[in-house]
Amino acid sequence: MSFDLKISQGDLTLDQDGDLEKVEESDKLVQDILKILMTPIGANVFFTWYGSPLSETAVGQVLDRTFVNSVVTQIIRSNLETLQKLQKQQSMGGQRVSANELLAAIQTVNINRNTVDPTYWSIFIQVLTKGLKSRTANLDVTL
Repeated sequence: MSFDLKISQGDLTLDQDGDLEKVEESDKLVQDILKILMTPIGANVFFTWYGSPLSETAVGQVLDRTFVNSVVTQIIRSNLETLQKLQKQQSMGGQRVSANELLAAIQTVNINRNTVDPTYWSIFIQVLTKGLKSRTANLDVTL
């Protein structure tokens, strides 16, 4: 089973013993989803292809809700497909990856525009793991 260091509000977290906390199983999948979507594409100098153009898609523009929903949904689905490919390479490379941290299917992508601030969007993603667990990931972005 693989693991990652747990991130909360952009910071590493500590467990009750003061050690860096780990994230595993389906919680790791949710963190991986949020990480790929929140990382600006090109921000990782070693893997410039990793990340999402999500925050750069419509910066400074107030665009039609339907158009933004379509573009953002397409970006999210593309990023999740990239994550699936990375997980496949990881498991083929000899690392044991549990079924609950593998993305099997994208169930729902909902995007809601804030009624007060039209540049603020809430994104709700629901996925199914290969262990048949349904998991959700929520994020708020300014577009």
